[in-house]
Amino acid sequence: MKERVMYWCKEGENCSRAILRAAAEQYDFPYTSEMENSCAAVNAGFGIGGFCSGLIACIMVLGMLFDEEEAKAKRLDFLMRFRAAYGSLDCGALSGDRADCVELMGEMGRLLEECVAEKDGE
Repeated sequence: MKERVMYWCKEGENCSRAILRAAAEQYDFPYTSEMENSCAAVNAGFGIGGFCSGLIACIMVLGMLFDEEEAKAKRLDFLMRFRAAYGSLDCGALSGDRADCVELMGEMGRLLEECVAEKDGE
């Protein structure tokens, strides 16, 4: 998934759209115009450098792939692992002095794929 996320970032998609497009390809669900349009409102940390929109998209993917309880458990695991690795969940802090977030989004996709593949309790 990492490569597909990076591909969509390089094609000009914003962070949340890149994650959703790559996940739709990976997990075979439709990437709809409604999904695409919903990303406009969360782009660039909600426009204020807040919560990273790529992370929002990852959480949406978990909600599409798992029942509510499992999605919540995977969400918590995913966010804790991501924050431990990158020190923040906020767009402004994550983008910081980066020229772009392509590699970061790729790593986010990789971590999402790992979390999806793990069985409960692993």
